[in-house]
Amino acid sequence: MISIIVPTYNEEKTIEDFLLAIKKLKLKNYEVIIVDDSKDSTAEIAKKFMKKNKMRGKVIERVKKKGKGSAIRDGLKFAKGDYIALIDADLQYNPKDIPKMISLLKNYDLVNTRRLRKDSFYRKILGLIFRFFVFLLFDLKIETQSTLRAFKKELKNIKFYTDGWTWDVEFLYKAKKAGYRICEYPIIYGRRKEGKSKINVFTLFKMFFELLKIRIFLHIF
Repeated sequence: MISIIVPTYNEEKTIEDFLLAIKKLKLKNYEVIIVDDSKDSTAEIAKKFMKKNKMRGKVIERVKKKGKGSAIRDGLKFAKGDYIALIDADLQYNPKDIPKMISLLKNYDLVNTRRLRKDSFYRKILGLIFRFFVFLLFDLKIETQSTLRAFKKELKNIKFYTDGWTWDVEFLYKAKKAGYRICEYPIIYGRRKEGKSKINVFTLFKMFFELLKIRIFLHIF
């Protein structure tokens, strides 16, 4: 079985199209686990669509926004699959990449995606600075902020404690340190169909401080 974990925050305009795209994959055995922190109707729309289309899975509604890392942890608690895929519901990531990524798990333990996209000069600079800090502090040369990845259920044993955006760094660092086989899979990264990105310059500064906290925490423990 494939467990598809989807952290959502105010995605009422895209969640139905996203679930339809998952349904069109015609996967033989899968479940969709939506972990929702939204203030809008995302959860209600998702539950109705999944019930109407007989999609296996559940919608976990949380009282308040607790962070993407926290959402992934909660989703993993309910995941029953031998393989786990993580993806956002904003349609910037194409669900069609999931079957190919799962097939790569025959030879690897974790498939991490590398986004192929055109960014503004400003965003490229911020991205380069962030990746430099990730390499400097964690010796990770792979992209850490692409939120589409797949891995075997054994990686559920990795304990990560970061609640925010940089949970990926802690997770990937520990996976690498534990000796899991990691490969990179290039993907076309699209623009949001609806809504605005949750990331801004203030988020990036917050992420830098989170990196330092993770490094200090890992050093102590």
